[in-house]
Amino acid sequence: ALAATAALVLSRYERYHTFTDYQTVWERDLVAEAQEAAAQGEGSFCGYRDFGDGVLKYTKDGATYLDAKGKVVWVQSYEMRSPVVSVNGDFVAIGDQQGNSIYICDQNGTQGQATTLLPILRVTVSAKGVVAALQEDSKASYIYLYKRDGSPLDIMVKSLLSGDGYPVDLSLSPNGTQLITSYMYLDQGMIKCKIVFYNFGLGKNDPNRVVGIFFPKDLGDAMAGRVRFLDESHSVIFSDKGIQFFSTRVETSPELVSQIPIEENIRSISYAQDKVGIVTDNMEGGDPYRLRIYDREGSPVFEKSFNYQYTGFDIDGDLILLYNDSSCKVYNMTGTEKYNGTFDFTVSKVSAGRFPGTLLVMGPQKMTEIKLQ
Repeated sequence: ALAATAALVLSRYERYHTFTDYQTVWERDLVAEAQEAAAQGEGSFCGYRDFGDGVLKYTKDGATYLDAKGKVVWVQSYEMRSPVVSVNGDFVAIGDQQGNSIYICDQNGTQGQATTLLPILRVTVSAKGVVAALQEDSKASYIYLYKRDGSPLDIMVKSLLSGDGYPVDLSLSPNGTQLITSYMYLDQGMIKCKIVFYNFGLGKNDPNRVVGIFFPKDLGDAMAGRVRFLDESHSVIFSDKGIQFFSTRVETSPELVSQIPIEENIRSISYAQDKVGIVTDNMEGGDPYRLRIYDREGSPVFEKSFNYQYTGFDIDGDLILLYNDSSCKVYNMTGTEKYNGTFDFTVSKVSAGRFPGTLLVMGPQKMTEIKLQ
């Protein structure tokens, strides 16, 4: 009975307690590294992405994988005009937007490099290292697939801009056999949207491997700017008019399972393996923004309004992280505000730390893990 009571008290504490301060667990000074990179003629800081047990730091001149303690695991040098990054499970793909190179890496380092003939627009990677790259010329767009070692697969999807439409976004499933693509196309002079599901594991009977086409009719003239596989059988479509949740439990027959119209202006989106979140303008009350979190089936988890000028919005485990260049606001999945505080250095990203009650805070000058108090 005592053990059960203690567990209940601890559970309620973790769920509802709000922290007001923090203690630094460790920190890594990145100024010296940045100065050394500048001396070698490298470009300025670009960004961070959650990856593996830590983070991927990337610039125009290279990428570094740092573990959860800030230690360098590997470094990959390159030269890119505008790096675009896709992460899925243990793999990351780094492509040169409007360039021709893609680096495919896992937690052990670079596994392969793909070279494209046409300029790259977007890349997406599977959890097994398969990469799909959206490329285009003046008449058509092409989606080419590559193995983890960078060698091409005998799979290509061609879309004529004058007929099939213009691809906006794409996402591979974790095992790399399913692909979602959103298209914009012209219909009697009107720009419309369609979502196409492909399956590359079902043989070659259909040269395009199309297993489903959906038109967001119930969302009016919605434009789907982002598509994402959450796991092998759940995917989500983000449009300017709302969110659609799909099931691919039956791989040959994708099914729309939930549709959530959004009347307010959608400002930000985020997603994890089992949660989806959006921030919209708030039409009720005094707070300017409203946060809404859903599970992978489209059922609401919680929503609440807030007044905080954020630039970053991420879902990491059981935490919702809002942050700007000097502070962060953290919620858990009950909607409890766990922390709201400032930092004395420039912040680029905030993630969940190694343990409950810890955060990883990253910027161009410093990377640190903090324990909330």
